[in-house]
Amino acid sequence: MIEAHIIQGLLTQAKIQSHLGGSALQGAIGEIPNEQAKLSVYVYEIKLRDAEQILLNYAQTQKHDDWCCVQCNEINGPAFQYCWQCGKQHE
Repeated sequence: MIEAHIIQGLLTQAKIQSHLGGSALQGAIGEIPNEQAKLSVYVYEIKLRDAEQILLNYAQTQKHDDWCCVQCNEINGPAFQYCWQCGKQHE
């Protein structure tokens, strides 16, 4: 949710109108299937290429220190010393 608002702010700075869809359903996660509570950022088709470039630039600036567990191939965040899925220690 926070990242969607950051992206929407970047779009607003570029004078691209956007709308967040599904934000009202975020509180229902766990009660309804995750795919029904999916958060989406919508832009007008005429601005789609500009919005995609902004999203690409944003994604490239984010530092990803996630690590993949060698035992179960689960992706874990940088704060985890042990795999949250199987418990294997990060090497």
